Amino acid sequence: MVISATLSVVAVSVAATLVIASGTDSTGGGTPGSQDRETPNVAFLAGALADQEVVWEACEFNDDGPPIPGADVSNVECATIEVPRDWTDPDPELTWDVRISHARNIEPTDPNYSTTIMAHPGGPYSSGLSFSTAVQLYTPELRPTTNYVSFDQRGLGQSSRAECEYEYDPAGGPSAAARAIGEACSNHPDVATMTTEQAAYDMDFIRHLLGLKTVTYVGYSYGTWLGTWYGSLFFDNIERMILDSSTDSTRESIQHNYDAAHDARDRQFRLHMMNWIARNDATVGLGTDPEEIWERYFAATKSPATSLAAQYAWNVVNGPAAFSGPVLYPAAGSLVASIINQAEAADEAADPVELATRIVNGTELPDALRVIADERLAQLSAPPPTEPGETIRATHDYVIEFTACTDGQWTQGLEFWDEFHEKTAETAPLSAQFGLLITPTCAFWPTDSKMPPLDDSFPESIVLQSELDSMTPYEQGWAAGTGLPNTSLIVVDNESIHGVFPYGTEEVDQPVVDFLLGEDRPAHTIVAPGKPLPLEHTTYESWTPLDENGEHSGAPQFTDPTIPAETATLKDTAVGSR
Repeated sequence: MVISATLSVVAVSVAATLVIASGTDSTGGGTPGSQDRETPNVAFLAGALADQEVVWEACEFNDDGPPIPGADVSNVECATIEVPRDWTDPDPELTWDVRISHARNIEPTDPNYSTTIMAHPGGPYSSGLSFSTAVQLYTPELRPTTNYVSFDQRGLGQSSRAECEYEYDPAGGPSAAARAIGEACSNHPDVATMTTEQAAYDMDFIRHLLGLKTVTYVGYSYGTWLGTWYGSLFFDNIERMILDSSTDSTRESIQHNYDAAHDARDRQFRLHMMNWIARNDATVGLGTDPEEIWERYFAATKSPATSLAAQYAWNVVNGPAAFSGPVLYPAAGSLVASIINQAEAADEAADPVELATRIVNGTELPDALRVIADERLAQLSAPPPTEPGETIRATHDYVIEFTACTDGQWTQGLEFWDEFHEKTAETAPLSAQFGLLITPTCAFWPTDSKMPPLDDSFPESIVLQSELDSMTPYEQGWAAGTGLPNTSLIVVDNESIHGVFPYGTEEVDQPVVDFLLGEDRPAHTIVAPGKPLPLEHTTYESWTPLDENGEHSGAPQFTDPTIPAETATLKDTAVGSR
């Protein structure tokens, strides 16, 4: 999960039972309320690795995680450190490499030094090495007194990787691949170390090797789950945390977030995107009634061929990215119109790939995205890599699955998932059309791993959440922001972006900056107004108005798209639109 398009694989898989060995610091004790818990001593656990020299050099960033436009890389160096392969049973001879970046602005010995921010972009499915430069760009007020660190989580980018081999017979049904991955990989010793808990230990080891007593943490999406794990383990070593677009890390398993994302995606489609399309009839041309447009869309794509063509079209133009960033709503609106028009004109014998091609050709796309879409359409037309009836053999290296399945126990077996998907298909038809209602690999991967205790030793934190986020649903962020100890909540009304900060408005950004500069977190929940959507100058109510606690009064299927939002007017009108 993160600042990115879709987790098109809601089938998630991974490894192993983890209960980290507790090497404790002989100089420290548990803080009040920590129930005599002590933060693990990573230097003790790492043994000789704790004395390694960190050799800094010029960074080379991967294509799957380049610096964002505008980021300054002039003060950034990178290094590769060795970490114990398994913090549960550390052996100096069995190690992984972890690649880290350090945007250095001030020496920690300088009297003006404030903190070092350790940042995580989420996922975990791509390189996070350059993310230090992104958060540095996001926080110019902090930069003179702050350094920034990020890293490629083990299993990604330039850090060490693990994979497992599996095979299955496609005749075994739609869950055959997930079952094969779970059964083949769940006991793989290397895959068993590719977990959130191991990553949390790596993070504190980075702190140790940098010679820092404490750090500040900023994490997005999955980085909020990782951050909660990190904060609950290493509370003495963390000054404060920002958890942006949050999972509900008060839960025992991250499964709850994945399950809830289906309905959240459809909720955004139905309440937010349909309302925008209806208000922009002059541009999109589908009428002014969001319910009629929604019904027309699913009527046009009800046959297997038209539904599959729609799925292909969404994927090849990266349409699901619009559910993470509404700046893409104009392209998504054009796609919806093209799907409706082409599907209504198609006959029952239409070839899904040919129909998808017509849909894409009728969608207004930027030139660069058009090239990518054409390449993906060509791949759809390519012959399958295996013959029918042939056993499929492959390797699996998806860290996003390796972590998720040990982020608490998922419900095991097919019975629950068959029933869950049947029910969810009724409430989340778009998610069903996207092909996301599939049995996760985690359904075949038992684990004893669970989040450490959450108590009042937890670091001072702020959770940020947009109301119509589809990847970390609103209920998840609200639960984290109101349920985690020592935590305040900032919600953005009538907003669907995934990854809120920096938002560009005073109501959202200033409390975060003030907190990172050392001030207290907000004393109460902040409900901030969302910015107008593309092509608009007014923010409209999409769901129901949030009260002062960030709670809704109802769950409507559709709303009047013409009602202006009740939230207070944006103070900074210069950045009040997209």
